[in-house]
Amino acid sequence: MKKLTATLLSLLMLIAALGGCRPKDAEESRAPEGGGAEPLRVFIDVEFGSNVFISVQEFLRDYEAETTKGGKTKYKSLQAVIAELGGPEDIELEFAPKCGDERDAYMTALRTEIMAGKGPDVFVTLSGYGSHWDDASLSKLCREDSLFQFPKQAMERNMFLPLEDYIEKARFMEWDKLTTIIMETGKNEHGQLLLPMTYTVPVATFKSEDIDFRLDGNTGLTWRDMLSGPPELVVSAAKSHASMQSAALYPIADYKKDELAITEEELLDYVTSRKDAYEQCKEMKLPEGSISCLMPLNWFDDEYGSENQLTMAPLFSRSGGYSAVVTSFIGINVNTNRPDDAFFIVDYLMSKEAQQSKLYTHMTWGNAVPTREGLLSGRGNGISDGDSKYHYMSENLYSEFEKLRANISGADFYTPLDAEFFELEGELYDGPSKPVEELVHDMYMRMNMMLAES
Repeated sequence: MKKLTATLLSLLMLIAALGGCRPKDAEESRAPEGGGAEPLRVFIDVEFGSNVFISVQEFLRDYEAETTKGGKTKYKSLQAVIAELGGPEDIELEFAPKCGDERDAYMTALRTEIMAGKGPDVFVTLSGYGSHWDDASLSKLCREDSLFQFPKQAMERNMFLPLEDYIEKARFMEWDKLTTIIMETGKNEHGQLLLPMTYTVPVATFKSEDIDFRLDGNTGLTWRDMLSGPPELVVSAAKSHASMQSAALYPIADYKKDELAITEEELLDYVTSRKDAYEQCKEMKLPEGSISCLMPLNWFDDEYGSENQLTMAPLFSRSGGYSAVVTSFIGINVNTNRPDDAFFIVDYLMSKEAQQSKLYTHMTWGNAVPTREGLLSGRGNGISDGDSKYHYMSENLYSEFEKLRANISGADFYTPLDAEFFELEGELYDGPSKPVEELVHDMYMRMNMMLAES
């Protein structure tokens, strides 16, 4: 059931009470004095699912370093860098609280503002949901959803500005170097509405000498094929990342109908088959290897795999082939009054320079890879750890990653549906409180309700 008019009215009252609910610690460049125009609002929400404890505000305040004649290091903010490139000089950066009631109130107000035809000009945000420690003391783990919980639904509802005409005139991004199959995730019949910034692929990685499987010639396998395949495929099918299982069921949702694209019976069959495969793994002599999702820190260590040839076994889908999961994106509010200035920001933030910058650290570190091809391939193409170091893959790892990337058959955004799989897996392996059939039924009903009500 869609939200009722009364709910919308109450939310409009809430945003008025919260006064826009902009965080007090937002870093911003004020509009020039004497100017009547409102500043260009850029919403940045990349911390709620990151593995980085330093705030993005701090990273963007000290965005670019330069050495003075006296040998001292001087920092420029992101706003200063953009202004020097000829971009808008009145950028206001807005940051959502990372977790808790404050975040909930902020997001409610912001969504209401957007529904009313207003809101930030530019959105830079993680997709899906995320877990983030509230601080370096690891005292509290927050689990939060993104602003646009189902980006493809938001695309269908014309919430974003079509970008094709702007992309043709881009100064900074190199469109032909952004992985095509990933970029198509942000496109529908209305045009290119969102630009994916980072993505991941559920894979298991092994030393080639330990296994028989090779990706070459096997890119069209299905998830069912994995269950009857060699041990390395059974391992990948059964132990792929718990919150990335939508890749095995791709496509999992029909966003035009706001409902799941699989039946409850199909979901139950998948869940029970995966659990059986997990038990099967206990009896198997498994090859050496590490289950990963292009996420562990050693993916950005130039020594990882440098002494051995590597083979990746992706998580194949029910429809054949394997898909990627888009974990962050950028887009422009369809209601912006400054589309050219907004695209200047988008254009720059999709450039090689930006994708190697501190901003992307929250999106990539321990989570995903950037969409620009060539990054992570070696010196000069590393990505930032937020400090002064740049990281890349070993030659052996990168060559295998190129094969993986070249054969991706589809992609979808990370969504709260993925969180449901994570929660179910914890329930199943910690001792289920209900029969599996009941757990899957409840999960199926929740997921359909999430799609219908979002």
